[in-house]
Amino acid sequence: MSNIRNDKNKKRPYMSLAVQIPMVLAITVFVVIAIMCIVFGIVTFKNIDTMVQTQIENIADQNVVTVQKYVSGIEIYASSLGDSIMNYREMGREKGEEAILEAMREAVNSGRVFAAYYAFEPNAFFPDTPDGLSYYVYKSGGSLGTDILNDYDSYGGADYYVPAKEKGLTHITDPYEWTCEDGSVLHLITISTPIMDNGKFIGVSNCDVELSSMENLEYSNGGYNSAYVTVNDSNKTYLANSGDPKTVGTAADFSDSIIESVTGGNRLLKSVKDNIGGKDSFAIFVPVKMTGTDINWVLTSIVHKDEVRAAVYQSLLIVAIIGIIGIAALVVITSIVVRRSLAPVKPLMRIAENVGEFRLSEVDDNYKYPNDEIGELAGTFTHMAENLKRIIEDLGFMLSVMSDGDFTVESTCPGNYVGDMRSALDSMNTIKSTLGRTLKDISVSAGKVSDNSSQISDGSQALAQGATEQAGSVEELSSTISSVNDKVQTNAANAEKASKIAMRTKDAITESNQEMHKLTSSMDEIEEASNKIQDVISIIDNIAFQTNILSLNAAIEAARAGQAGKGFAVVADEVGNLAKRSQEAAQSTSDLIQMVTEAVNNGKGITDDTADALEKVSGFADETNEMIGQISEASHKQADALDQISIGVGQISEVVQNNSSTAEQSAAASIELANEAKRLYELVERFKLP
Repeated sequence: MSNIRNDKNKKRPYMSLAVQIPMVLAITVFVVIAIMCIVFGIVTFKNIDTMVQTQIENIADQNVVTVQKYVSGIEIYASSLGDSIMNYREMGREKGEEAILEAMREAVNSGRVFAAYYAFEPNAFFPDTPDGLSYYVYKSGGSLGTDILNDYDSYGGADYYVPAKEKGLTHITDPYEWTCEDGSVLHLITISTPIMDNGKFIGVSNCDVELSSMENLEYSNGGYNSAYVTVNDSNKTYLANSGDPKTVGTAADFSDSIIESVTGGNRLLKSVKDNIGGKDSFAIFVPVKMTGTDINWVLTSIVHKDEVRAAVYQSLLIVAIIGIIGIAALVVITSIVVRRSLAPVKPLMRIAENVGEFRLSEVDDNYKYPNDEIGELAGTFTHMAENLKRIIEDLGFMLSVMSDGDFTVESTCPGNYVGDMRSALDSMNTIKSTLGRTLKDISVSAGKVSDNSSQISDGSQALAQGATEQAGSVEELSSTISSVNDKVQTNAANAEKASKIAMRTKDAITESNQEMHKLTSSMDEIEEASNKIQDVISIIDNIAFQTNILSLNAAIEAARAGQAGKGFAVVADEVGNLAKRSQEAAQSTSDLIQMVTEAVNNGKGITDDTADALEKVSGFADETNEMIGQISEASHKQADALDQISIGVGQISEVVQNNSSTAEQSAAASIELANEAKRLYELVERFKLP
């Protein structure tokens, strides 16, 4: 086996087509058959499930009818006892009670009921029964027990009495346990029928029934051996279970939602796990109701799914066996046909391996291939090997001649370069012409480089000398700039000092301005005080005027009084004189205050003018300070600029010095370049170029 195939085998195992084709075909057929079986199974299961659902519903309906007939029979029996009781009352109490008990014994001895029971309202059936009246006949061992009681307090609130009384319908109680004298426990239900007298409730007629009697009913199973029936009341208690009678009287594990839905009149079909066998099952829950009663039970019919689908499983098994046998036969037949058809493939693979590894001289196969696609493929491989061999020999020849320096060589078989191989010949010719032109250009360029190298050397020498002279000039310029920088720094320092002095001047002017404002405020206060004094003097003047008038009035009155008023007249004259002097003094004071007020107003105007002047001086000081600041800032910027210029000049000096050194190195390199160009020209000269 070839190395190529061995490399591939490292990635995945080798498998012959004679094996692959039958295997793929078998897998395909198997998948198709499997899909058909799955689809057939799914469709069949759906159809079976639909049929079973319908069948189970019919079974459940039949069983509901069976239960209804059973309960109806007991209810009719209890109703007949209730109907006959009214006839016994007409017989009188003594004979009537004997007839009642006899009828009750016959009912119990019939075996259809466990006990018979009458209970009446107080004084409703027989008079003189204020505490009610009840008759009870029941099985007790091998005989019958009888009780006649006045115990309305006991049964008046009982679960079999109150519903029948309130609803006026036959009532069936929840299951309950009854312990017999021999210690055995029975599960009973009570069918309580109301007794009506002219539409008035007077009591109940009861029949106690053993739940075990419901287990012996002829329930329909639809032909399924795994089918069984359960009957539960609204509290989920088992009334009957044909699959497991021991569960009667116990609570079922149905969910409350199922019970609520079904007792509400709905039907439910569920997939459940059977409690008896633990198998997946179909379960249908249907309501059991009866007209004229308050019965509200749930009947469940259960069937195992595996029994329902047994026929489908058997059909699928038969189809699978037939499919496997068919697949095996198909694989055998396909293997024989494919092996015969693929016999020429192995010698063809040997040709392909030799071509793939370029062992073209070993491609020589005398195998007689069939006249089909495989034969055509073998011929194609043989022709390809011969053509490749001729092309490889031609490429080797051309490369050998080019390695000797001859770039004018041509292909000896350009017609063999067909298809994509044509690009190989084109690439070879392109390489040949490109290398020839390149070497020719290198030869020309080498001559030019040699001629120009001497010129570069001369220019480099001149450049080195000029760079040396520039370095001296740059040193002088750097010294001058340093001197100017020192002077600019001094100007900047002086500008800063002037700025500080201007700032202090501005602060002094601002402080003087504030003092002038204080003086103005004080004069305003003096003016305000003078105005207040003027007001006071006006008041005094008015008082003096009023006092003078009073003195005149007093003098007039003294004159009228004659001799008795002389003394009073003297006093009135003095008061009048005092009032005149006070008025004169007040007028003088008012004139003085008026003069003071005018002086204060003049002083306030002067103060305001002085404050305005100080404000202008302060503005001028701000402008002066701003200009000095600008001068200082400009001086600093000039100093910084000179520093940058000084740094730049230093860098220029360094560059000039580097240029000088570089120019000297360039001169030396130019001489060496001229020597290398001459040597390159001598190397290229030996090639034979187109």
